[in-house]
Amino acid sequence: MTEGASPAGIAALILAGIVVFAAVKLLGGMALWFQPNRFRLGQQMQGEDITVREWSGREGYVDAGGELWRAMSKDALAPGDRVTLTKVKGLTLEVRKG
Repeated sequence: MTEGASPAGIAALILAGIVVFAAVKLLGGMALWFQPNRFRLGQQMQGEDITVREWSGREGYVDAGGELWRAMSKDALAPGDRVTLTKVKGLTLEVRKG
């Protein structure tokens, strides 16, 4: 009479596979955490040419690095004005004239 794998042995193998899979995913995520950010936020946009596209009151849209960004400013701005980045707040740029 031949004996197959016991149900407890099969359950242990399945559980071991789940643990190994979870460990690999966790370590992969941790490796991505320490990679440098590839987006151009903050200091990386400081030298960019930023041009006002649309403006109304204290907010509008600017063209920075070939992308359209929402922006805020205390200065009175008009479309076509060149501005300088002063701060990044989430996905909104804070700019000033100049």
